[in-house]
Amino acid sequence: MLPKSSVPGLIPTLNNTGWMTETLDDYSLAFTEYAGTQQAECLDIGCAYGVATLPALAKGARILASDLEPRHLEILAGRVPPADRARFRSQPARLPDIDFPAGSFGALLCARVLHFLLARDIEITVRKMFDWLLPGGRAFLITDSPYAGPWWKSSPEYERRKREGCPWPGFVSNYPSLLPAGTDPSKHSSFIHPLDPDILSRVCREAGFEVLEARFLRGGTKSATGREHAGVIAAKPAL
Repeated sequence: MLPKSSVPGLIPTLNNTGWMTETLDDYSLAFTEYAGTQQAECLDIGCAYGVATLPALAKGARILASDLEPRHLEILAGRVPPADRARFRSQPARLPDIDFPAGSFGALLCARVLHFLLARDIEITVRKMFDWLLPGGRAFLITDSPYAGPWWKSSPEYERRKREGCPWPGFVSNYPSLLPAGTDPSKHSSFIHPLDPDILSRVCREAGFEVLEARFLRGGTKSATGREHAGVIAAKPAL
């Protein structure tokens, strides 16, 4: 059973790492459709309760669902329809530590996870993702942007740092200081690292990917403005 939520459109995680959206952004939806065309297994890493895994399975995909929190995977396993269970498996994983054999997947989705990592770990993770994909495989990467969450208050500083050429302008080292009064900081990350499409694209290209699309994406709440998330669709060059 999914946890109860106080925010329409979002479901809280069980390990103080943000929320799972109840609806798919454009690039997560594109992953579910693309995965359904692949014979190879596809990876949904940071899957939470399966907002993308379940529709990808429904489209015929073979999915490895991976998440930091084993309890999320237990809930997800109970939500997989019997007809899809033979094409579903799960594995706990922590980024950037987890690794898979090279050429394991036809596509991968990493939605709203990378902004919980430091810059070096983002680079390591995306390079690993490049290796995990088969030639011609696609990565669908979505992060929170500098214009979402409590850290939107720091967006002028992000814009200034970007103009001045800072390679990681969105990093917020004091995330708890931005939380509303009365919020328990122990239930949130000590830092947050929102990214924009330009930064995501650069990291992908440096890892060897060809960037197919990159833009801001709309969030999953009624108050969304269209710049809550940053997304990239990138391809590993075919042989």
